[in-house]
Amino acid sequence: MDASADQQHLKANCPLQTSFFKEIILQQKKNYQVDIFNTYEAKINLNDLKDYDVFMWTGGLGNIYEKNEFNSYQLKIAEEILKLNKPIWGSCWGLQVFVTVYGGKIIRSKKPEFGFSSNIHIKKSHPVYDNKLDYFTAPGHHYDVAVQLPKEFIILAENNYSIQSIYSESGNLFCTQYHPELPFSFIANLMVYWKKNYLKIMSEKSFKNLVSELRLLEINDIYKRKTELINWINYI
Repeated sequence: MDASADQQHLKANCPLQTSFFKEIILQQKKNYQVDIFNTYEAKINLNDLKDYDVFMWTGGLGNIYEKNEFNSYQLKIAEEILKLNKPIWGSCWGLQVFVTVYGGKIIRSKKPEFGFSSNIHIKKSHPVYDNKLDYFTAPGHHYDVAVQLPKEFIILAENNYSIQSIYSESGNLFCTQYHPELPFSFIANLMVYWKKNYLKIMSEKSFKNLVSELRLLEINDIYKRKTELINWINYI
């Protein structure tokens, strides 16, 4: 995340995305130490990265194909992490950063996914998807998609909108375009905060129905939202 995105979350009375990762990790591994790095607050000491066993990369509001200082620094950190050959999880922006580092291509989507990504199909088996339905819906909110993957990556899941998860055995890397760590209701709350933006592209009725559906998806949890993230934490 960048500073402006985190500030918007706080104004919307929503937790920061990193807090959900930390909560899920500590639910599975109570004795783990979890540190959160916000690259906009201070430059990371790259030499300290070797002290960590696992890395997780959150979502964000940027466009990784734009040439700016923030993106350049994101890519530099990702390159340094990859050199360590430690397990890496990336969600949404995380996927886009690592695909770019490997030489893949991210572009603006012709049709973004708002609120959730539906009918995600698991194409290849992987322990991360144990006990997950072959077709499922997950929290998702993105304008950019991966259209060209480097040879290191295997597509594990996708839907009609985009590639939804990828895996690189050589890079010890698993990434999703969707957000198993984020509650559907969290995305609903953010959408309500930014309501005026969505009413430019959908009707009031459609917006209300979408928000209601997101809240019901979280309550019912028929797709076992956190399954693959929990599997990954235990798998590594």
